[in-house]
Amino acid sequence: MTSNKHLYQYITEKVKKSGKLRFSEFMNDALYNIDFGYYTSKETIFGEKGDFITTPVTSSLFGECLSQEFININKSLNESSILELGGGDASLLISILKILQKKNSLPEKYIIIEISPKLIELQKKNIKQEIPELLGLVEWKKDLNKVSIDGLMIANEFFDSLPTERFKFDNNTFLMSYISESDGNLKEVWDSITDEQNDELEIAVGKKNKSFPNNYISELNMEYKKWIQNISKSINNGIIMIIDYGYNRQEYFLDDRMEGTLVCINNHQSHFEPLKNIGNQDISSFVNFSHLSTLAEKNGLSIDGYLSQSSFLLNLGILEIFESKEYRSGEKVDELNKLKNILLPNTMGEIFKILVLTKNINRKLLSTKEFNHINKL
Repeated sequence: MTSNKHLYQYITEKVKKSGKLRFSEFMNDALYNIDFGYYTSKETIFGEKGDFITTPVTSSLFGECLSQEFININKSLNESSILELGGGDASLLISILKILQKKNSLPEKYIIIEISPKLIELQKKNIKQEIPELLGLVEWKKDLNKVSIDGLMIANEFFDSLPTERFKFDNNTFLMSYISESDGNLKEVWDSITDEQNDELEIAVGKKNKSFPNNYISELNMEYKKWIQNISKSINNGIIMIIDYGYNRQEYFLDDRMEGTLVCINNHQSHFEPLKNIGNQDISSFVNFSHLSTLAEKNGLSIDGYLSQSSFLLNLGILEIFESKEYRSGEKVDELNKLKNILLPNTMGEIFKILVLTKNINRKLLSTKEFNHINKL
């Protein structure tokens, strides 16, 4: 697989005009350029025929578990809604609304924040196929700033895909990654850190830990701040669930993790070269949950939980939900295999973490009742 030639040319021309691009700006174009970006133009992203599989695609049990927490808080809220940051292929929405419909606990509306026309088209197609009678509940918005809700907000594999900066610690100096150009070829170069980046780095790594081995490379996501601010402004009363692969800051910046956490995925194969297959591969970085939790507290949100995905789902009764379902011949074995995939430590169970934030909620949550590790943040 090679780069999308139109996108490669677009980025190359952009670099020539400005001299160099911040890594985050390059990543934003590679993923979200309206005409040629990976998420905005690629026909098939999710599932076996795409490049990777998300937890909601793996099993509907995931969405059914999240719906339990919505039911739990729905009793104490008026006109409660569900909002999802990035809707994927609508698998999560479909599984949540199906179970809420059965339990007579549907939200007033289900909002998807989505900028990709192709993904919106895919989401509408799948909703019409699975729950056409509930299509009227769903609203699509491009901007979180224009939304105000009470209820549940879900960011499932959202923060890992935000364009990030990369830094290098070299001879006791922090340098930032830029994309430059030479003879039509893009390359990564390093330049001095800005005051704004340096301030954010102190939040990300913690002031006491701001030292690394020589030539240490990692990520600093400057987008976290904006998104956490917007999340706090847009939710009046409710819960925010941030679900992603990631670490607390101690694990994120281990001395042995010398090359950072940036990863590229194409056709279910991962590698670490973002300047290959531009526009035809996913680029993401593991989430720094300590950075997010610090920003959340600064913006008036309460930290209710930090758990592994397996602990989170067990708290929400995934085993009971699995046993209570009716299966046709062979379906239970298939569902059991899916269950193992989202629970076991060597699959998604421990790699994925959940940060649970609340705002103006006094009710005891189900999802954080046991196995909570806020102290590790």
